[in-house]
Amino acid sequence: MKCCKHRERDGVVLCNECGQALCQECADKFHPPLCSRCASARAREIKGQLVKSISLSVLLMLVGIFVIKSPAGILLAGIPYGWAILNAITPSMFLWLSWVGWIIYFLIKLLLAYFIGLIALPIKLIKWIIELSSINHTLKNI
Repeated sequence: MKCCKHRERDGVVLCNECGQALCQECADKFHPPLCSRCASARAREIKGQLVKSISLSVLLMLVGIFVIKSPAGILLAGIPYGWAILNAITPSMFLWLSWVGWIIYFLIKLLLAYFIGLIALPIKLIKWIIELSSINHTLKNI
């Protein structure tokens, strides 16, 4: 079995996506081992997800600014990320609440999600921008 890119070299591993043979040099480029075509497709897919997440955050910021009519409305975009953090730490005992309990629980969780989102949103945005820059660099080098 010969490498899909370097036909003169023997393949040592298979691409995790398409199963094409890769030589040691090609196998060492990406982890898990991917051929250039599959690595490019995966990078474009991840880039699309990142752009979608950043766009959604910006849209929520704009909605917050124009609906709340305050700079604090920008922080509306942090609620989904604060909510996700709360979901990770919420105990299962809340499953047995009455409907009034659920309303109180929801309102408290929404308020907490807002304040946790104050911290989570900037961290997420910085992480996404760094990851987007890394993916753009990877796409240029494929």
